[in-house]
Amino acid sequence: MFLEILSTKKNILRSDVLSGMIDVHTHLLPGVDDGVRDKEEAFEALGFLKEAGVQKVCFTPHMMADLSRNRPDVLREKFEAFNDECPVQIGLQLAGEYMLDQGFLSQLRQGLLTMADNHVLIETSYMAPPPDLYQLLYELEVSGYKPILAHPERYLYMREKEYTLLKEKGCKFQLNLFSLAGYYGKMVQRNAKTLLKQQMYDFAGSDFHHLDGYNKGLHSCMLTSSQLKDLQQVISNNRLLWKCDE
Repeated sequence: MFLEILSTKKNILRSDVLSGMIDVHTHLLPGVDDGVRDKEEAFEALGFLKEAGVQKVCFTPHMMADLSRNRPDVLREKFEAFNDECPVQIGLQLAGEYMLDQGFLSQLRQGLLTMADNHVLIETSYMAPPPDLYQLLYELEVSGYKPILAHPERYLYMREKEYTLLKEKGCKFQLNLFSLAGYYGKMVQRNAKTLLKQQMYDFAGSDFHHLDGYNKGLHSCMLTSSQLKDLQQVISNNRLLWKCDE
């Protein structure tokens, strides 16, 4: 029975899921966080993405109190310099992944790096939510931003009631592709498959940090035809986050 079930699954590379994809969550702006270290590594990663079928990539460097140098003006300058040098013919865009920590309200007052239509990628600690989570979401809303929670399947404190309440508060969800492959463990994999089946995800990204991890995730991502269909729909929504004037 196990072999029969396994045989009905298809590797993501053998599907059309990645063809034309806009990847809305990556750490490929070199030397600014725990992602790629230098531009050569970034060029190699982007070349791999293009070969896999990805059409456009959004850089979303970590924005948190512990990375005070990651200010929008500094990152824009680094991004523009990188974009001018990049030899890979692939669309690039800059946003940020904001930790809801003690420095977030200060960042909010200064203005956030966003995707199209003022969507902003946010995250929390994996172990526990900030005590003022819903107040911070309210502050985002009244400031004109639309929050997207990165990889909700990875937060250990979240259960169905938390997911439901966040959606009711207007928070959109972004799936990490390789959560479906068990890249972050079995529990995260189960969460991701359940949320995908329940159509809770709005967008999907790779959370690409390093090429070896991305490659491993690709080759281990085996999905049923139903999961591939649901995933393709989620990925197609990513086009809504691309700034057409860039």
